[in-house]
Amino acid sequence: MTDTIGTSQVSTSINDQVVLVAIDFSEDSKAALIWASKYAEHRGLNLILLHVVHDSPSRPGFYRKKRMDHLEPMQAVAETMMSEFLEQLKVEQPDLGYLENAVLKFVPGLPSSRIVEVAGLLNVSLIAMGSRGLTGLENMLLGSVAERVVKRAPVPVVVVKADKVDKLSKKEIKRKAKKLKKEKNRLKDILDFHHKPEVSGDAVG
Repeated sequence: MTDTIGTSQVSTSINDQVVLVAIDFSEDSKAALIWASKYAEHRGLNLILLHVVHDSPSRPGFYRKKRMDHLEPMQAVAETMMSEFLEQLKVEQPDLGYLENAVLKFVPGLPSSRIVEVAGLLNVSLIAMGSRGLTGLENMLLGSVAERVVKRAPVPVVVVKADKVDKLSKKEIKRKAKKLKKEKNRLKDILDFHHKPEVSGDAVG
């Protein structure tokens, strides 16, 4: 079931023992959804999947990853990405039958504030989300959307981190190694690491 939450019109009909899962299509949000689905099924709770449509400056063109009509609304692209995200998850986790009962909601705005607002308006009992999303902060929780939601949310927040072991492709490993080497060389330049004091001819080796 798909629904769209406007900035002022929010349905509160689904407000009885709800788990809200923030989805940004990252591996961590996938892990959060897996955890939340199992938790909600065990407790008999309703499950709402929320995606905040926000083409952030740190990831321009996020909703234009595929060859789609450039005039297609970002939300339409987001809905397609959500559908593909869930289909892939169902293939990877065929035991997550409880996802069939989940309600999908899309809302425009800034992720951290919208997640908190929707949680309050829908009177959810718990928020689940990934620790690192697709916002450019690959290795940081501090200052991330997750941290801001934890600070501001009126309900408990479960922050889930995906197991990244052996999931990086050879191309990604090579890219990260290249980036690390570049940063190391930059640090050496800052520290004037390559500068060596001159040794006079009278010096004894």
